Amino acid sequence: MNSGSGNNLVSIPQGQPSAVSAACIDSDGDGYGWDGVKTCLISPSGSAPAAAASNSVCIDSDGDGYGWDGTDTCLVSATVTSSACIDSDGDGFGWDGHRTCLVTPQVVTTNSDPVTDVILMMGQSNALGENTQVNLADADVDARVIVWTQFDDWQIGNLCTQMWQKAWFPWRGGVCSNHPAFQIARHIVELDASRKVAVIPTGSAGMPIRWWDANGIEDQKVNAVVQAALASLGKTKVDLIAWSQGESDHGNEQAWKLKLDDLIARLRQRPWFDASQGQFIAQETKWSSVNSKVRELGNDGDPLTDWVEAADQPTKDGVHWNAAAIRVIGERFARQYVY
Repeated sequence: MNSGSGNNLVSIPQGQPSAVSAACIDSDGDGYGWDGVKTCLISPSGSAPAAAASNSVCIDSDGDGYGWDGTDTCLVSATVTSSACIDSDGDGFGWDGHRTCLVTPQVVTTNSDPVTDVILMMGQSNALGENTQVNLADADVDARVIVWTQFDDWQIGNLCTQMWQKAWFPWRGGVCSNHPAFQIARHIVELDASRKVAVIPTGSAGMPIRWWDANGIEDQKVNAVVQAALASLGKTKVDLIAWSQGESDHGNEQAWKLKLDDLIARLRQRPWFDASQGQFIAQETKWSSVNSKVRELGNDGDPLTDWVEAADQPTKDGVHWNAAAIRVIGERFARQYVY
């Protein structure tokens, strides 16, 4: 039995579980359940139980972070996060296979272990990651990789228990979501163990390149996210922009390339991207005709632009890379960047 005083109460994490439904199973009777995908509420009102007063004793007999003070549901200090606690909808609550658990972010402080490289990921759905196999035994985890999350903080990269982007992770309701930027970062630190890499993920699934036009939706979003992330990190520059876009809605290939060139030029005018050192590397898609234009980045006379081969890699569905492909493409990005 775990117990604690009111002084150990914690606030309910950002985001609330969904309203009650017939699929919501509350096996421990604490008011929170599991619908097979995400945490849900048994409460007919659809609102979270209020935490008990600070002078109450909160008894948490099943160790799920919620207890009973004799009158109300109360919160106790969350247990240490483990790989068994899966928070698939990013509401701060997870499921360990038996009961509700709280996900405690591994918030990172970087003063004592400074970041050497900052990666900005941009593009469409393949820039956002995919619900693919995550193998923690295959180095799909590395403490030298940190990520800017939807909680507006830096956390150690974890492909299973954190959201990398609002309203996206996990892709299609999966549990773990492999991410190309994580794999780029992972391979950078494998190539050079002295490095520590920070990842800023951005992207919009299926959006045409005009969304990244000057003052376009993505242009504004990327600028805001990067500024906030760098300020929190204590860094001023992005070192690598990894680009994955062009699968669809690209229109004329030459027009697409002109927009890409314009985007690169505008990014170099941002105070957070060093025009004299920052690299811009794009990847091929599986099948799009813009691949020929992507390859032009390798022979345009610009030493800071390049491309990586990807069309030879397998997909899950004809468009989105599978886990093996994401790892290979990430390594190719890393080698192109480091060497």
